[in-house]
Amino acid sequence: MTSYILRAIPLAALCVVSSCTSRSDADDSTKAKAAPGGGPIAVVDGLKSSEAVVFDPARDVYFVSNINGEPGVKDGNGFITRITANGVVDSLHFIQGGRNGVTLNAPMGSRIQGDTLWVLDVDVLRGFDARTGKPTAAINLAPAGAGFLNDLTAGPDGDFYITDTGVRMVKGNLDHVAPDRIYHVDRNRRVTVALQSPALSMPDGIGWDPRDRRLILAPFGGNAVQEWHPGDPSPTNVASGPSKFDGVEVEPEGVIVITIWNDSSVSVLDGPNLIKKVTLKMPPADASLDLRRNRVGVVSVATDRFELWPWKP
Repeated sequence: MTSYILRAIPLAALCVVSSCTSRSDADDSTKAKAAPGGGPIAVVDGLKSSEAVVFDPARDVYFVSNINGEPGVKDGNGFITRITANGVVDSLHFIQGGRNGVTLNAPMGSRIQGDTLWVLDVDVLRGFDARTGKPTAAINLAPAGAGFLNDLTAGPDGDFYITDTGVRMVKGNLDHVAPDRIYHVDRNRRVTVALQSPALSMPDGIGWDPRDRRLILAPFGGNAVQEWHPGDPSPTNVASGPSKFDGVEVEPEGVIVITIWNDSSVSVLDGPNLIKKVTLKMPPADASLDLRRNRVGVVSVATDRFELWPWKP
């Protein structure tokens, strides 16, 4: 999912097209529309800093994380949008900070695990019932030093691995002042630092690859997609590319999807190569596949937009 920084710069410039500007929840201007031939199947405009997306095959919907304000700031107004498999908004504020007992500040990376939607929120991993939106869990990583949790993946043992990009809000700027880390949350919800290393290069997306028992890493500040085997002292570069890597999703059949800002692509990792599958006109923060229909949902925090595209296996 999306990091906003490579160095300390004013937030307005950082978020490209003012995507980090908070807007009123009353402005439900979100619309879905079919795009011309050769483009996306459907488009949803008017989201609020749409940072992450995950497809839920059990409920046949996409969940989109909306920061709705400044990233990494606890302002209480983040929300999750539910979009149908055909690219139509079903519920703009399916989960909304400040409503129905929900705390949600600046939601970022998300994953589905059974009937639970897990969402990262600054320094907390929150669980919600994917059917109702009701909050079910909150795991606080702040005591371990977390401050900009970016993406997560379910591990092989009922556990989670979570990236912290190492940035913090300092006098209105996002500044890379904290360590680059991967946190581990075990099945008993015990939090530890699994890896701390500058070689992580501002870790962003993360995905567990069960075939090779490795974690695939998309470093926003690095020049190559990486792999890391838990227990190793540092990650290893596996595929060089244009930099500003963002989202990672590992599919059940082994396809590894990577979103890349610098070439506006949704690509797949094929050995040491990155193969473009979809080229967009927006920098993609995250992507998630609907394998039954061969479609991919893509969000951009820079344009407040969700796009639904055909996917050729």
